[in-house]
Amino acid sequence: MTSFRALRPVMDTDLPVFFAQQADPIAADQAVFGTARSDDEGAFLAKWAVIRANPDLLTRTVEADGGVAGYVAHFIQEGQPSISYWLGRAYWGRGIATAAVAAFVAGIAIRPLYARVAVSNTASAGVLIRNGFRLVGSGQAHSARLDQWVDEGVFRLDAGVVHNQ
Repeated sequence: MTSFRALRPVMDTDLPVFFAQQADPIAADQAVFGTARSDDEGAFLAKWAVIRANPDLLTRTVEADGGVAGYVAHFIQEGQPSISYWLGRAYWGRGIATAAVAAFVAGIAIRPLYARVAVSNTASAGVLIRNGFRLVGSGQAHSARLDQWVDEGVFRLDAGVVHNQ
């Protein structure tokens, strides 16, 4: 059962939680993409300063179980309107990511909307599929964490698609 509560603007107090979630080596290995050193808080805070200062990015904190579960983001990647998300490992497997992505994309009028996921991250691909995204291609992206190129799936959400939570 999902315990997703809401999406809200990112606050300064969320950043230590996001950092701890991304510094979790199991979560970082699952996501594949992330900083080269997940324990580098300075690099993490610098990255978030850039994200929060960019008016073209939309980032929201995911609240669940009375706490900060993670975040969702909308940005342009390779010329395409795209989303990504991160949830702390304590929130995995309960439908929270699926519900948060559903709420987030419902507020974004642009279609098609894209997302890219490491092929090895089948749980994240499932979140997208349950929200009406379809696998439309593949590619490779460099993983700073692994310092190698990683296969990724390219997913697309078209206009009029109803998600299946």
